[in-house]
Amino acid sequence: MAKSTQNSVGPHNWSAWVGTDEAGKGDYFGSLAVAGVYVDSEMRETLHALGVRDGKQLSDPQVRKLAQEMRLRCGENISWSSLEPTQYNRQYTRFRERGRNLNHLLASLHAEVIRDLVKRVDCRYVLVDRFAKEEVLETELQVVLNPNIRLVQMPKAESDIAVAAASIIARDIFLQELEQLSNEYHLQLPKGASQVIDAGKQFVKQHGAKSLCHVAKLHFRTTTDILGNER
Repeated sequence: MAKSTQNSVGPHNWSAWVGTDEAGKGDYFGSLAVAGVYVDSEMRETLHALGVRDGKQLSDPQVRKLAQEMRLRCGENISWSSLEPTQYNRQYTRFRERGRNLNHLLASLHAEVIRDLVKRVDCRYVLVDRFAKEEVLETELQVVLNPNIRLVQMPKAESDIAVAAASIIARDIFLQELEQLSNEYHLQLPKGASQVIDAGKQFVKQHGAKSLCHVAKLHFRTTTDILGNER
């Protein structure tokens, strides 16, 4: 795999490429989701026509609508992977036992999505919204990717149409799975990590401390605030 590089304004002038992004990393409740979107000239026109931009700039209803439109028009260009909380907590523990951290876990999901898309499309370029030191993702990918594939990691890569599209798909998956958990446990689980303690305590009151692993990312310090001496 060609060495990862970081560019400033305007990440590339490629005609076809894969962009990836994640959602849920900073949310206490819900899953961690990563999505990738393959864009060529035709796909780029479609995404622009739909009004695709960074998912963080969109309301939840806008995200859900755009994601649905993208799946209908270009679903074959999309790949995604997610870890619901039970899986997430199990995987996080395994990674920590091996001396690795959340960024390594996140890199494994990005790598899974990139591998899937690159297998399905004729693509030599990959752009990732950088979330860690470049070698973290490079290590996950170097064994399985064609050495001619160029990987670019840059901060705020959502300015790129492919990464923006991926951010929308990832956010939609996160929202869908958070809604499913809320329905399953009959409690509205909030997004984010700052206004979640009351909901967490209510969840524990209704379902018990041992069930918190099914809806929340337990390594957050928030868990101690919710459980106190029960942990």
